[in-house]
Amino acid sequence: MMNTERTLLVALSATLALPCLASTAASADPLPPKEMTLEVVGYEGTGCPPGPPEEVEISLKKDYTGFTVRLGSMVAKDGAGSGSNDYRKHCDLFLNAHTPSSHTFAVRPVDYTVRGQLGSGASAVLTSRIFFPGDPGPMTRVERISGPFKGVRQLPAPDTELRYKPCGDERLIRIQTGLLVDIGTSDKSKKNFIELPNDDVYKFAWRECPDPARPR
Repeated sequence: MMNTERTLLVALSATLALPCLASTAASADPLPPKEMTLEVVGYEGTGCPPGPPEEVEISLKKDYTGFTVRLGSMVAKDGAGSGSNDYRKHCDLFLNAHTPSSHTFAVRPVDYTVRGQLGSGASAVLTSRIFFPGDPGPMTRVERISGPFKGVRQLPAPDTELRYKPCGDERLIRIQTGLLVDIGTSDKSKKNFIELPNDDVYKFAWRECPDPARPR
């Protein structure tokens, strides 16, 4: 009798767990579309590389889950050996993505890696913003580093609400990145700098769009 009751309890527990598993599977991100293209339209700013956009290397993952844009290192510096405008650098990048009407996407925040050297009393700031022109998008991300600092610093992506491109809209992806170094009270005869390699991996979050031909 006891074995029968135990069997019934196990079966009941497994039955109750099924809706939870189904709910987890249903909440997972939809698969990317079967086709997509991505190209650099242009860029501007003191931290962008010289030359035309065609020379910028962009790599789209084969499964369309993300991409990498290699713009070359951006360096901001202040103190010994720096010019009057070297303390601030920025780059405004425009990308054009073509996807089927069945899908839309958001671009997830990025894990940045910076390297540099800051004396005691100096500081550096990294700012970034990824959005679609015409949409307010997320607030500007601000990462601060205070001296003394020397070496490499990982800056994990914040957990923020994703902003998706509206279904059916043709909008560019705009990526703004900036660096600033403030020598502050540190020794002005010493070099202070912060460098962003600018080869970060951007990841997509996909969402399915309703079929416009299907009545709602």
